[in-house]
Amino acid sequence: MERKIQKTYIDTGCGFPVILRDVPLVKVRDVWTPDIDFGKLHNCVLRALAFKPSRLTGKEVAFIRHSFEMILKDFSKRFAVSHPAVLKWEGQGNNPTKMSWSVEKDIRLFIIDQRFNKKDLIELYHELAEPKSAKKSPQTSLDYREVQAA
Repeated sequence: MERKIQKTYIDTGCGFPVILRDVPLVKVRDVWTPDIDFGKLHNCVLRALAFKPSRLTGKEVAFIRHSFEMILKDFSKRFAVSHPAVLKWEGQGNNPTKMSWSVEKDIRLFIIDQRFNKKDLIELYHELAEPKSAKKSPQTSLDYREVQAA
């Protein structure tokens, strides 16, 4: 089986592009594919979204909701919004959702509270004191070593 390391690889399995750096690839039936644990990748993407330096996009909100296996009704109830509001956010695609900062902050804290340690939760809480930029954000980018260590 052929293997190689690719400096940058764009994965779209989360519903939006995630740039992976220094990712191992394996050739399967003449197609190069990442040789990674996608469960770990999704966990790393969730953490990256919680700490993201700009506002969440619609596709990222959809990814978060699906990662926690929540239907629209449950997600909207958890964050005290209407389910049409969640549909509107997710409909923004790769653009920022324009949800209120307090709701977005709650979503980010929920991610860390549900999947990561309390030290991360405290760090994120302090980091979220100021609203993130509403400008269109760069693509999510992860080093493969972060995924492997997860």
